[in-house]
Amino acid sequence: MSPYLDYRRESDTLVISLRDDWTFGNVRMLHDALQEIDGGDTPQVVFQCGGLDTLDLSGAWVLFRRSQEFESQGRRTQFLHFKAAHFKFLKSITELRGDTSRAEGAGLSPPNLTTRIAGLLDSVGRSTVARVDDIGRVTRSLLDGVTHPSRLTVAETIRQIEQSGAKAVPIVVLITFLMGLVLAYQGANQLAQFGAQVFVADLVTVAMLREMGVLLAGIMVAGRSGSAFAAAIGVMKLNEEIDALRIMGLDPNRILVAPRVIALLVSLPLLTVLGMLAGIAGGFLLATTMLDISAAQYLERTAGAAKVNDFVVGIVKAPFFALLIAGVATLRGMQVSASADQLGRLTTTAVVQGIFLIILADAVFTIVFSSLGV
Repeated sequence: MSPYLDYRRESDTLVISLRDDWTFGNVRMLHDALQEIDGGDTPQVVFQCGGLDTLDLSGAWVLFRRSQEFESQGRRTQFLHFKAAHFKFLKSITELRGDTSRAEGAGLSPPNLTTRIAGLLDSVGRSTVARVDDIGRVTRSLLDGVTHPSRLTVAETIRQIEQSGAKAVPIVVLITFLMGLVLAYQGANQLAQFGAQVFVADLVTVAMLREMGVLLAGIMVAGRSGSAFAAAIGVMKLNEEIDALRIMGLDPNRILVAPRVIALLVSLPLLTVLGMLAGIAGGFLLATTMLDISAAQYLERTAGAAKVNDFVVGIVKAPFFALLIAGVATLRGMQVSASADQLGRLTTTAVVQGIFLIILADAVFTIVFSSLGV
């Protein structure tokens, strides 16, 4: 007799009483104990809590697998006298999957649970593999485009640098310039309480070099170029132009995706530098016109606050932001397949996810740099 269960036959019912700890460390013994049960030809199997101490997800999974085997043999299974805490993990799963319960006492039923969980895991696995495959193909195309450039990819890359870089300069400079004004004004109001308004130059300089310059440039590029990438590739998918490229023996990732990724890798660092300078200029303008700070004082404080480390911290983020923006935008564009409605939805998704990812990456960089003391 197993220390984890005992069983008996009562007329036409096989009663299995569980006891001790049904946890991950005992999974093998639990499985063997359940497999050793010989229920004969009883049409019904009842699992009951006969001294069960602890049940975790692993133990419950073994139990449900065995119940499914009994049901595949044409027997009815039932759970009695289990505490709700014993099934909290799998109860949550079944509620999310929309299952109905019929286990008395426990409020949970095992029918089809194995199939449903397996289907869920299969779906997650397939989606993960597909995304990794997409990333791998894009990375390979990117490397091919850099190491073996052709006239087509070089021309497209230059065109994308113009579209995503040169033509984005006015809006990036304007936004960062205005943010410099805002930072200077809000910072001066707080610093004035301590008679330290002159340090507004330090505030604006450090903020623009470390965070705001690259972050604002990234957000503007995600909204402007990210949406353009997703929409352009999406329209080509709808018009079957990408299929035509494949028929001609051309790699769409190399022709369409790689130039856009390379273009942002070139453009975003340059836009970041311009954004930093524009933000500092905005703070300079407000400080010298509205605050009692001379141009010489402001420039002196700016020169003292502008450290190479701060500039490097800001500029090193730009290539990573560029990869995130271009990767998400081109991926969403490639996923368009059905209609114009899907095109609009995926374009919006590309922008939202791009902005979210660069802010998340910025937070990660901040934590890493802080832990390194940079």
